[in-house]
Amino acid sequence: MGGKAARSKGRRGQQTAQRLFADRDWQVHELNAGTAVADFLAGDPDGKIWLVEVKNTSAITAAHRRQAMDQAARKRMPWLLISHIAGTSAWLVQRQGCDPVVWKQAALDESSMSSETIFN
Repeated sequence: MGGKAARSKGRRGQQTAQRLFADRDWQVHELNAGTAVADFLAGDPDGKIWLVEVKNTSAITAAHRRQAMDQAARKRMPWLLISHIAGTSAWLVQRQGCDPVVWKQAALDESSMSSETIFN
């Protein structure tokens, strides 16, 4: 996948991940574009702030985890890696000091969507 297409896929992954966090009452804080540190910050419902790395790729690798850990270490923050599980609506969430969990995207309930929701 080329540069522009890869960036676009990455941005779509970040937007989906941000919705997953918001759906679980986490607070999402954007980082400045172009920073070499993670994709965004996320505050969990208990108020702990995590440095988040999003991977929207076909494979979940140890290198992705190492990248998340290294970025967080440089900022002296706890790391969180959220990786899309290819071919599903599920994402693997790995956090420093926590067991991995799987989050699923909420299915769109078209009966509850207004035309404003659909077209905006």
